[in-house]
Amino acid sequence: MSESGFVLAGMETLANILDNFILNTKDRFTDNFTREDISRFFGNNVSGFLHSYGQAFSNKKSYKNYSKNEANLFKSCRDTGFFEHTPFIVDSGGFQASIGKLHKHETELLIDHYHKFLVEHSDTFDRGFVLDIPPGPLCKLFDTFDDVHKANLQTYKMAVDFPQEVLDKMIFILHFRTPKLWEIYTNIMREYDMFDKFKYHATGGIVANMRGDMAVPCIIYTLPIVPLLSECIKHKRNYLNFHILGGANFRDIFFYELFRIHVKNIHNIDLNITYDSSGIFKGLMIGRFIHVKYNNIFKKMDIRSDNLNKRFLGEELVIEKYRNEINRMAAESGFKPISLKEVYNEESGTFFEDVKVYTMLYMLFQYREVQSFLREKAAELYPLYLSKEYEEFSTGIVEVTKNLNSGKITKKQTVKSHSVIRSLDMLSNLDENYCKYIVNKSLSKDEFFWLEKDLGMSI
Repeated sequence: MSESGFVLAGMETLANILDNFILNTKDRFTDNFTREDISRFFGNNVSGFLHSYGQAFSNKKSYKNYSKNEANLFKSCRDTGFFEHTPFIVDSGGFQASIGKLHKHETELLIDHYHKFLVEHSDTFDRGFVLDIPPGPLCKLFDTFDDVHKANLQTYKMAVDFPQEVLDKMIFILHFRTPKLWEIYTNIMREYDMFDKFKYHATGGIVANMRGDMAVPCIIYTLPIVPLLSECIKHKRNYLNFHILGGANFRDIFFYELFRIHVKNIHNIDLNITYDSSGIFKGLMIGRFIHVKYNNIFKKMDIRSDNLNKRFLGEELVIEKYRNEINRMAAESGFKPISLKEVYNEESGTFFEDVKVYTMLYMLFQYREVQSFLREKAAELYPLYLSKEYEEFSTGIVEVTKNLNSGKITKKQTVKSHSVIRSLDMLSNLDENYCKYIVNKSLSKDEFFWLEKDLGMSI
């Protein structure tokens, strides 16, 4: 079982890169590892792989073979032998509808095809998200909030009505990022008694709120956790499997670990948090940088060609540090080391294939290392909160978050670090009225006001 809660979105891209590497399509593979080695590596370092069923759903001439092709994608990835120890997770693609990429007719087709896919091809995936359709800024589907409520109630009920073996794989998504979304999705969960039907729960809208979450007086994903914990207690459930769509930066992982310790201590509930990202390789492939740990500080290291022979923090050369980090990962993972004398292929203008593959694997490996490190730091600091030594507790949190940001401190980091105490208090008290107050006060600016034509919902 992975020590990291990280879920990689876009699994098919990585599967294709690894498969081509082992097949030696670019003449760089030298028996570096086996397929089982990679499968074991993923099992240790990744909590799952995510693929969006509906990401290519718009503007199709025919959907006759769409679900079959999606099922074949999952099967072909599984057939690589890379994923024997990690779950496949399917997302609906409802996000495409919420941002206006799907018209109403296409959305109706997505609802029909996705739900048939989940039942008819349930052997191809391990977990699946309910088809949620929250409104977005360019959404073309709704005229009123009643429409939002009816559409989501329909798709959530469809999930509840699945055969038990499919329902057991489904993930309930509790949206919260505006006052009306809080009301709508909480209503669907409570009024229709849906919480206990699902083994897995999630929340979205984290990324959408990141720019404005300094105004929120708590760590923002505390808000949906509170009602979910209340439901756990109500239904005498001793675990909460909670996925955060987005929210994969190092600072958040530290807060997840504090929350996990606290919820276990106060409520004796195992809070199992996972999180995902589809963009972790952009910094590598576009920005040409990786993070490395140096004296408990995670530093961004520039690996562009003109920087490789400069000294990293005044010590060893960048290329030497790069080589040492990559081969440390390889040694711990049972992979063959690579020479890494050269990084870039002058003919192609990009990484040599073995360097690219090992660096991508290193970035996944680092999520486990970071989370293990932060789990230790959370355990060290949490007793200060319990003994109400709040100044020392906050100082310690600021120091950790600073070290996660190359030793630099920002105003946002300071504000968020000091809001951890309030967040932990909220996870103790489970006061949903206070959560609703925060949503109404701090997140109302993001409300979809043009949908307030009909307020007939009984929520």
